[in-house]
Amino acid sequence: MREEILRYLSEISDEEREILGGKNINRNIYMPDGKSVISAKKLLESGKLITIRPHTRFIHFPEHRHDYIEMVYMCKGQTTHIINGKTLQLGEGEVLILNQHAVQEIMPAGEGDIAVNFIILPQFFDKALEMLDEEETPLRRFIIDCIAGREDEGGYLHFRTSDIPTILNLVENLIYTVVDDTPNKRKINEITMGLL
Repeated sequence: MREEILRYLSEISDEEREILGGKNINRNIYMPDGKSVISAKKLLESGKLITIRPHTRFIHFPEHRHDYIEMVYMCKGQTTHIINGKTLQLGEGEVLILNQHAVQEIMPAGEGDIAVNFIILPQFFDKALEMLDEEETPLRRFIIDCIAGREDEGGYLHFRTSDIPTILNLVENLIYTVVDDTPNKRKINEITMGLL
C-alpha cells in the first residue's frame, strides 16, 4: 500500500485520543438515540453513496448492526470480529463485507492494526451488479440481498485476498479516490467496486 495512504490511515484520530485518555466510545458519532444500529446518516455526507473512515482502534466495540453495507479492508496487522456469534480473524490484505443484518462485535485493535471501513449505501452496488451479469454466484446473491434489504444466511462475506496484488491495487485506488477529491469519482468508484 502506498506509504501516504498508510500514513493517513495510521494517524491517531481525535476519537482515539479520547479513548487512550480513558473515555469510552462516543455513541453519538455513530448511532442516533443510543440505539445499537450505526447510521449512514451519521457517517455519510448527504448525497454520497460511499465514504471511508479508518477503523477505530484501542477499544472493544460492542455488538451493533449497520443500516448500510460495510466493507472492511485490513491494510496492516489484524482485527478480530465476532459476527452473528462466530469469531473471525481479518488479516492483512483481506476483505470483509457485512450486510445490514449482520450483528458485529469488534475486539480492540492495536496501533499497528490499520483497517479502513467503507460505509456504502446499497444502491452504490448497482453498477457492480450489472458488471456481474446473470451468473449466479454467492457474491451476486449477497449483493442482491443487500440491495433488496433481505437477510441472507451468514450476513457477511470474507475474502482471503492477501496474495492477490490486483485486489490491493483496486482497494488502494478506491481509498485514494474517496480521500482525494478526484473528479468524476462516483463513476470511477462504481466501476472499481465492480472490478473488485
